[in-house]
Amino acid sequence: MGIESFDLGKKGEELAAQYLTRLGYQILERNFHSHQGEIDLIAFDQGTLVFVEVKSYSFRSLQSPLSAIRKSKRQSIIHAARTYLYKKKISQINCRFDVLTIYRQPNGARKIELYKNAFMAY
Repeated sequence: MGIESFDLGKKGEELAAQYLTRLGYQILERNFHSHQGEIDLIAFDQGTLVFVEVKSYSFRSLQSPLSAIRKSKRQSIIHAARTYLYKKKISQINCRFDVLTIYRQPNGARKIELYKNAFMAY
């Protein structure tokens, strides 16, 4: 990952946290790491623990943003979520996986899209 991609990702995560906070999410943690994965944001939303993957793009491609999260990436996020729950001794709580995308529109404005329950853990 180049410096530009890293910076775009970090700025995207900050914008995502601000956006989710405005929607009423309570941000609990950022960039949680396990041996097999990372979760960009962990938040609480109306009684549900939410693991959020943030995808930042310099432009909107024709491809669905959700298709950028392949099976292996979903598995690493799920592993990290299970590790988080174990380390924090959390059980008996509803959880979900959201994906938030940020990209620039042709007019230069940023577009944010939130996909709640983007995928499930099996």
